[in-house]
Amino acid sequence: MLSYSTDTGWVFDPIQCILVIIFVAFSFYRNRVRRTSLRQREDGLYAWVEWHGGERWSDTDPSAPGGLWASEADGDGDGGD
Repeated sequence: MLSYSTDTGWVFDPIQCILVIIFVAFSFYRNRVRRTSLRQREDGLYAWVEWHGGERWSDTDPSAPGGLWASEADGDGDGGD
């Protein structure tokens, strides 16, 4: 996005900036869809809808600390299947 070189000085790359903005916006959208659709079913499972429309479920609350959504940020989540 913004880099410095002794040869060229400060250089701004708008394409990298746009890609970062798109990634951050997608992350906010994905989390909003998950949180608004999260519900606990009659059988005790937590169910929610992912951004692409697929339903996922978990035995424990995925939004709780140490839950499924927190573990996805660490790269060891299984998607709730």
